[in-house]
Amino acid sequence: MKRWIAVIVIFALAGLTTGYLALAPRAAHATGSLRQLLDPLDQRAADLVSLLGRTGALIAPLALALVLSLAVLLAARFARRKPAPGPVWRPEPLTDEQRIAGPHGRFAPSPPTTGELADFAPPPRPVVLVRKPRERGRDWFGDASWLGGLPRLGKTPWPRDENGVPLPFAAQIDLAELAAACPESPLPHQGSLAFFAGPGAVIPVPPGSGDFSAPPAQLPPADDEGGHALPADAARLGHSFFPYWPVEPVAITLPDELNDYREIGNDEAIEQAMLDRLRARYPLRTGPFTVEEPVSWMWWHGAIHLATEFRAAMDRAPRLIALREDRTAAARADLDMLEDDPSTTPLQLEAARRALDREDARLRAIRAQYEALPQVIAAMDGFVDGRDPWAPLGAEELAVVRDVLSHVHRDCGELVRQHAPRSPAELAALSLRAMVSGPPEALPQIPDAELARINAGFRLANLHQHQVFGPGSRHHAARDDHRGDVLLLQLGHDDMMEWNWGELGLYQFWIAPHDLAEGRWDKVALTFEAG
Repeated sequence: MKRWIAVIVIFALAGLTTGYLALAPRAAHATGSLRQLLDPLDQRAADLVSLLGRTGALIAPLALALVLSLAVLLAARFARRKPAPGPVWRPEPLTDEQRIAGPHGRFAPSPPTTGELADFAPPPRPVVLVRKPRERGRDWFGDASWLGGLPRLGKTPWPRDENGVPLPFAAQIDLAELAAACPESPLPHQGSLAFFAGPGAVIPVPPGSGDFSAPPAQLPPADDEGGHALPADAARLGHSFFPYWPVEPVAITLPDELNDYREIGNDEAIEQAMLDRLRARYPLRTGPFTVEEPVSWMWWHGAIHLATEFRAAMDRAPRLIALREDRTAAARADLDMLEDDPSTTPLQLEAARRALDREDARLRAIRAQYEALPQVIAAMDGFVDGRDPWAPLGAEELAVVRDVLSHVHRDCGELVRQHAPRSPAELAALSLRAMVSGPPEALPQIPDAELARINAGFRLANLHQHQVFGPGSRHHAARDDHRGDVLLLQLGHDDMMEWNWGELGLYQFWIAPHDLAEGRWDKVALTFEAG
């Protein structure tokens, strides 16, 4: 698909170039800044016509487009399927593919149960990782397979990137649990696999690896609570690891005619069959996790979050002001240029003056917000000081939060719109997400109805599922590039896990069958594609 998009873009640019050559020169018909832009283009067009003649100049872009398109198609045809080495993904905003680098521990895999991996007929069934319900009184941290939290690596060191920075942990899957759900699994049937994000790593862990591994120093932030996953910079609300959530492997048996998902042409039918079988057992998500207004309850966790977000907005304010200053300066420069140009019309001057007035007004407004926000921060800091984050607010305290939100969005809106939620309901939803996957002392504070609602309707990812094996989700080039490889793990967008990388975003670990047969975990390919 990407190669055809490239071909379309090449021919579109060629068509625009040919059209301009046919109409050139155009600068004489323009005024002001547009004339300055068209002058060099007219000169290039004249040079090309002088060199090739008018007919040759018109044909040249189309001929070049044809050559480039053939090169793109041939390169896509013969390119190696494996990504080149390099950083796989930093969600702000890189999405390149690469081979996983770095030393990894190894252990001998169990023999595949159906012969050589390349001869699987059919391949192993897709296995969806369903988050387990949070139940009062149950040991939440004793499960064998889980997403987020910390890994159990035993004596294996925490993996690091080429610069020595520890990698963020994503998931650990118990291979005995996986084999119990999917006996035809080609993976070893004992031990576990730990998956790490960033540049990526897959670490095989032998059975009986004991307690959770302590996070190393300099572990980069995994999320900033309700914002970005794997943020480029540590934020005031940054967490070193994602929310912890145990999972249950659930194998999805496909219809006989769809068993071999390596065949081309069955992708849509396979995805629909998986959804139908999953829907029969679990409610599918219909959207993000929310709480409806008006809310009559909230926890101090939400108010503390709000106070911290106000400080984050203050930290970011100088950059926003600088951007406004640049835009105002650019508008003033445009006006000065037009005033110096004798061909400028009165209407153009009036439009430029209005543009400058708008930018100047916005600059004055954001500076005023910058002066007012410290008073809000001081008031909120005093309001939340010493509070237990898991204790509920009283009715009067909840009213204070409503008033603060209304005031700050009205008077400091440009500074806080990327930080502060707009309602107590948004704060309550954020707190519930933190509480249901958080420490034992938070769980008793969740109302029974809310805990039941989460356990009933929010155990799956938002759209594309977390899964092992299968073809991977549709509409992503990585699945086509790795058709025939084994999908070790797919992680989809999931607001309950703070995996906010776009509803269609997918994070996938792949391995070639012959590398899996030899236990070459260092040959795993990690891909990320945004939605």
